[in-house]
Amino acid sequence: MRREEYLHTLTEQIRCKMARGTIEQEINDHIEDQKAEFLSEGMSQTEAEEAAVREMGDPVEVGLEMDRIHRPTMAWGMIALIIGLSLAGYLLRSVMYQTALGIEQSAGKTEELFWTGMSSSWHTSLELPALLLGLVLMIGICYMDYTRIAVYAKPSLIAYQVLLFIGLQVAGLKMNGSTRYIRMPFGIGLNLIDLLWLTIPLFAAVLYSYRGQGYRGILKAILWMVIPTYFLIIRSQSLIGAMILEVVYFVVLAVAVHKGWFQVCKKAVLTGIGAVVVLIPVLLAGGLWCFGRAYQKERVAAILSIGDHAADFPRVNVIWKMISGSSAFHGNPQFKELLTSVDGSVHLLASVVAAYGILAGILLVLCLVVLILRFAKISLNQKNQLGMVMGTGCTALFLIQTVVFILENLGGVVGNMGIYCPFFGTGRSGMLTSYILLGLLLSICRYQKTAPEPVIRSWRWRQRSQS
Repeated sequence: MRREEYLHTLTEQIRCKMARGTIEQEINDHIEDQKAEFLSEGMSQTEAEEAAVREMGDPVEVGLEMDRIHRPTMAWGMIALIIGLSLAGYLLRSVMYQTALGIEQSAGKTEELFWTGMSSSWHTSLELPALLLGLVLMIGICYMDYTRIAVYAKPSLIAYQVLLFIGLQVAGLKMNGSTRYIRMPFGIGLNLIDLLWLTIPLFAAVLYSYRGQGYRGILKAILWMVIPTYFLIIRSQSLIGAMILEVVYFVVLAVAVHKGWFQVCKKAVLTGIGAVVVLIPVLLAGGLWCFGRAYQKERVAAILSIGDHAADFPRVNVIWKMISGSSAFHGNPQFKELLTSVDGSVHLLASVVAAYGILAGILLVLCLVVLILRFAKISLNQKNQLGMVMGTGCTALFLIQTVVFILENLGGVVGNMGIYCPFFGTGRSGMLTSYILLGLLLSICRYQKTAPEPVIRSWRWRQRSQS
């Protein structure tokens, strides 16, 4: 059997088209190696190739074995956990809202409950459709070839940021001195902070295109971080959002450097990245403190609990009362009374502890942390380098969001940071963004044994080759 015929028959047995090229190249290399050995033994070119092909075994059997090894596998256990957490978050938010609403109606005094009106736009018939849409998006993205993102990463990232800029100019909604929302039809507002989380996998794909370069490649990567920070600090006035995004970017960069993508001194660069990550919150807070407006300075002071500004947020004391009055298996006897002073849908963890006990809150957080750590393990162990950095960036974001969520609910930070927590946060844009990133992570898990390394060429080269 000729080599071409053998490879064609073998690859026909492989159902995953994504894996066919890689497997064909691998088998072809084995044939070449075996052919070289036969040539060294004195065989002719034709005899050596035929013998090498025979040595590979029956093409159908080999192809079926390759199909079994390289078949995409759905992470059904993780999908089940995601669906369970999604339903748990939805039901718990609804319970907290309905409980507070019942208190309001029984008391007949709407002015005493400050948060039911704020949350009423969320706890409507629109929440469940948004949740279902997010799950559908997640499953759809899971079946997509995530490596295609790398092919058009740079123009896609530029186009996405241009669209955000136009959206802010045309339909930006200004609140409290910042433009944080983009108005959409049907009264839907998209949170700019949530939308910018989608730049993380695109940034990872751009970074992938600079593999093999030296300090110049790292400098290029850092320049790609500037524009999202502009959106968050100048337009959205979100110090926390800017800090989180930059930290995630640098985590992705640090992983790439550690894996030897760049021809640089690893120890020096990683030390520099660590120093920058530590300095990011100091520099951003210092910038607002020196050049920001009065209310921005007060917000920074409140977050850092400086002076009398923290006293303007009595909800922190209420949260502590909710938690301290709860036991391991029983909630706080004053739960309903305290729920009138905090937004139970935003401070969901504290409300769950106050309603059902400390162990219930621990179980809730533990399920989320287990899911994130599982994604982190799969991402860091990826053979596909693109999947590794994209997955690491997404899991780093989810981990930081979870930490912020826990700190808010334990009174460790003052007020509401406006950072969406997967499954337990409120906001349609945050929900949909999280499910898009979860779909990407599931795609990385699904194709971890099949996805080939994408071949990256410059955008200009592609334009010239198509003309």
